[in-house]
Amino acid sequence: MIININKKRKEFIKIFFYLYIFPLKLSITIVQLLKGGDYMTNAKFENTLATFCSPVLFGKKVSNLVSVFKKEIPEVAFLVDEYNKKFKSHGIKIENICECEKRILLLVYSEDNLLKHLKEKNVSDILSSYGYIESDDLNEYFHILKTRMAKEEFPHEIGLFLGYPLSDVKGFIDNNGRNYQYCGYWKVYENINEAKEMFSTYDKLKAFTVAELECGRKLDSIVAQFQNKCIA
Repeated sequence: MIININKKRKEFIKIFFYLYIFPLKLSITIVQLLKGGDYMTNAKFENTLATFCSPVLFGKKVSNLVSVFKKEIPEVAFLVDEYNKKFKSHGIKIENICECEKRILLLVYSEDNLLKHLKEKNVSDILSSYGYIESDDLNEYFHILKTRMAKEEFPHEIGLFLGYPLSDVKGFIDNNGRNYQYCGYWKVYENINEAKEMFSTYDKLKAFTVAELECGRKLDSIVAQFQNKCIA
């Protein structure tokens, strides 16, 4: 009799799990997905941003460019929208610059710093030679950049959008990407020691951010605490 009762109890628990507990857990997972909750591709996206975009996240660079494979992060378009909301209070935005079947190219940038940089006279003069018109709206710059990227993979002026030193952008253009003196995050034509120091800082920022993520922290909280502070 006791065996029969235990058997019925186990059957009841199994039925209860499949009818109530499993659907509840599934619904919670779906809600997390829709809200940009904690799931695998979210963590992978944060790690991607930490690896390639830490300099801009901490105010040491006007922007960073990162290529994301859709196969690895299928929800990338959704995540861009979600992280634009997360980063809004930090003055950071993510823009889809170019997209193909396999990849999406994202520009992660500081809105105020990038606009200020693009409007600097020496920078603006080069941009105007490629058909850009000075504006207070970054979207107008992005429109021309996207149009040009649709025609050629990486227009020469992309270095200006990434905040590379003007001498290195000019050197790259004049030499068609050859004859550089050093290569790190970009090809360096002048001021090698200064460039090496910057590259070292970028490496330290990347290592710091990745380590913080590995400790279980979220990217927006890391940025909120350390943005524009000396951590490298």
